[in-house]
Amino acid sequence: MKCLVNRVFLVEDFIYRVEREGYSPSEEEIRVIGEVLGQPTRKLNVVLDRYWYVFTRNIEKKCSSIGNRSICIYTWRTNVPFKIYPLALHAFGTIILFEGDKPVSILAYPFNKPLSYAKSPGISENELKNRVPREVTVRIDGWHLTLYYNPLIDRWIFATRYVLHNMYYMRGKLVEESLDTIANPYVEIADVKARETGLYNVVEKFKGWTFTFVLEGPEPAITKPPYPIGADPGLFKLYLTMARDPEGRLYTWSESQKLIGYEIPKLVEPKDVGELYREVREKLDVRSYIAYFDSGDPENPVLVELESDYYADAMSVKYLNDAKSTALLIVEGFTERLIELLREEQVDVIKNISSSVQGLLEVIRKALSQRPIEDVSRIIVNTAREHGVKGLYYEEISKSLKESNVKRVVKKVLGLLLENKSILSTETMQLINSFSESLKKNLREL
Repeated sequence: MKCLVNRVFLVEDFIYRVEREGYSPSEEEIRVIGEVLGQPTRKLNVVLDRYWYVFTRNIEKKCSSIGNRSICIYTWRTNVPFKIYPLALHAFGTIILFEGDKPVSILAYPFNKPLSYAKSPGISENELKNRVPREVTVRIDGWHLTLYYNPLIDRWIFATRYVLHNMYYMRGKLVEESLDTIANPYVEIADVKARETGLYNVVEKFKGWTFTFVLEGPEPAITKPPYPIGADPGLFKLYLTMARDPEGRLYTWSESQKLIGYEIPKLVEPKDVGELYREVREKLDVRSYIAYFDSGDPENPVLVELESDYYADAMSVKYLNDAKSTALLIVEGFTERLIELLREEQVDVIKNISSSVQGLLEVIRKALSQRPIEDVSRIIVNTAREHGVKGLYYEEISKSLKESNVKRVVKKVLGLLLENKSILSTETMQLINSFSESLKKNLREL
């Protein structure tokens, strides 16, 4: 028995038939559902228990109704660490139509969740070694939206990855309005963009398909800006990512573009996955690459995210003026590349901080040429404590210095010293310079 449909629907349909219609499944059916739920078994009671665990602990279901019909969107809970099992990969925006309690059809079936290269199980460097993906794109750092035909309101409509068009969060609580109302701010903007570009007319002949988009805003999603309530839609741009047909096949970016002619994220030349990873890891202006690997199953290709190690810090500097991220990037030697991304009023500040950080690095390197590592380690920790720094320990500092990793020591110290500080505050420079001067003084007094 091969799963040829969305796994969320497969499980919901199975549970309904067993619990509401008295269906007696075979051991083979039970085994398949157990595997989809991440717990292989041939015992029905184990599958039922696992279902209730998954759908109360891992997966969140949000529904909106008209009469006895409802649509429900399924997503992984935002406060739960992601765990990989078959159903989980489909639980990122799937929308199902119900009649009463009965699941009737899949309305929206977005692309499978991409897994992190070299971090997620099954996506290790060895397992993908020397493989070349079919397609690769730059990840647009925005908000994912699903476009699907909704029969309850008889129109094409967007949903976010987490909520329907008529839902949004206010102070952490879900607000739901009537189904014929667009209440979600991201959907409102996407709706304007779709009308401006004639998108709804283009997709009209694709009923039953699912199209996924990403909405790029004036500030990247990674910095967690507030809802764009009343925002100018002209500041946003909508990109097509992938399409899925009614039989479940997931199309690549370029294949999807050929279907409806909409702009897609920038394509990257496919090459060995290890080479792609080395290329993206040190980028400051790209969050990640997304790679599409053929798996032999057109419904479930392997989607892999190859992430930059420094993008999040660079965006925290550019948009949030974060002093900790600034120090980390400077220590890693990215000062000039960081300056290229920044606003004019930030540049002189960054140069001054860079000078102070380089001075601190030199103080420690010079001390190591004149003093035992144990003494230098102890003085660094004591000086940090004099400046109110907690969480810095002798063993950690000594280990790093024995490995000649002065950068790691300075990143640790400044990361703690500058937590929640702004580069636009005079306090930031004062803290770095004060720590550096105190360290020199304490080292001289050894």
